[in-house]
Amino acid sequence: MYEEQLNRIRRKLELAAEADPDYQVFGARSHRYKMKEPLQPAELRQFEQTHGVTLPEDYAAFLTGIGNGGAGPYYGIHPLGKKQSMELDGIAQPSHLHPKVGPSGAGGHSELHETNLDSLSDEEYDQYEARMFQGLLNIGEQGCTYETMLVVTGEHRGKVVYLDVDSYRSFFTYEQNFLDWYERWLDETIASYDSSWFGLRRGGNERELGSLYSSTADEHVRIEALQGMLKLPEITDETAAFLEEQCREESGEVSQWALQVLAKMRFDQADPLLRQNLNGQDNDARLLALQLIKWYMPQGDQRFAEEIVPLLPLETNIEAFRFMTYILDDAGVDLLQLMLPLFNHPLAGFRIQAIYQAGKSTNKADALPYFTKALEDPDIGVKRIAIQALSNVPEPALLEVYERLLRQHKTDDDYIRSNISRRLQEFDFASMDEVERAVPASLFQVRGMLRASLEPYRRK
Repeated sequence: MYEEQLNRIRRKLELAAEADPDYQVFGARSHRYKMKEPLQPAELRQFEQTHGVTLPEDYAAFLTGIGNGGAGPYYGIHPLGKKQSMELDGIAQPSHLHPKVGPSGAGGHSELHETNLDSLSDEEYDQYEARMFQGLLNIGEQGCTYETMLVVTGEHRGKVVYLDVDSYRSFFTYEQNFLDWYERWLDETIASYDSSWFGLRRGGNERELGSLYSSTADEHVRIEALQGMLKLPEITDETAAFLEEQCREESGEVSQWALQVLAKMRFDQADPLLRQNLNGQDNDARLLALQLIKWYMPQGDQRFAEEIVPLLPLETNIEAFRFMTYILDDAGVDLLQLMLPLFNHPLAGFRIQAIYQAGKSTNKADALPYFTKALEDPDIGVKRIAIQALSNVPEPALLEVYERLLRQHKTDDDYIRSNISRRLQEFDFASMDEVERAVPASLFQVRGMLRASLEPYRRK
């Protein structure tokens, strides 16, 4: 039944390995495009009988016809019953996961039970977890807390689902079954698509995604088509012109996603639109422009620096302000003098970001009074970042301020003491005799930290 598709997959496995000889695709260094020996039909039947389940037919055909695990998306496909990190006890029970059915009826995040996990007892939590995992077979891992699962029972049997076992959020991939999902990975690998988040966006090449966009008035589907283009290695002039047209004629999320694709693929062509958003009155549009400049502007390009500098003191959105500083920092601008007035900003988030960026300057020792005042800030986060920003500034005048902070913060719950300890280690004291000559006895907490930092050397 699946032999034609299996034959395509065998050929495409070889082509994928040829397309990625240095194993640059995410996870390829783990599996190296190699498959394990196929599973014997008798072994497959034994697994199904043991667990009281019939595996989806296309997945079973893969195991017995291609290989029992090996090359695949992310870190590869697990051998059946050997590397699954999820318990198999509930595999035969009906799966309760189902996708949020949007207008497209395709992939998407799953519906989750509205449950306050913090309110559950240990027994209730275990029951909730078991219910979430039942009917699922763990077929691969993606790193951190993300697992690749196959639905083997229930309404959506055969679908591949991505599961975050920490938050219990899941995502139904767009393909109808395992083989289609797997073959799409091979196709995208061969075509050098961006596979770092494979399967989370619609499949298809430039022409197919463009046709999908143009064939519907459904905003959800059009956004998915645009998002799918982000995985492409390049776009044609025709598509670039079309995207530019959508940026100008559409509004809302459609226009925003069209601009993101254009900025990633043709940054110079997106430049006028980014400038328009940057200097407009729409706060969300300005933030998006800043994000796209940061993410996609060619490395070393400084074209937006002069335009952003006068916007800094006017910005009221902390996220936009952060991205402004990131862009200027990437452009090689010394932000010290621009940041110092913002040490007094009424919002702590702005003060923290300003101090952080000022701390990168090689001339920050010249602005010591500003940093010293920041060390007395009422916000603990501002204090902490000010201590960190004073790295490699072993000024004796700071010792008295550090002493006051150490007396105020008797434990390290807020990480003030540990950060001060790092700063004190940067003072060039070779012995306690030097410390006692240079540091007044009244600064006994500072002396104690310096003694502790010198102790390993004294033992040597």
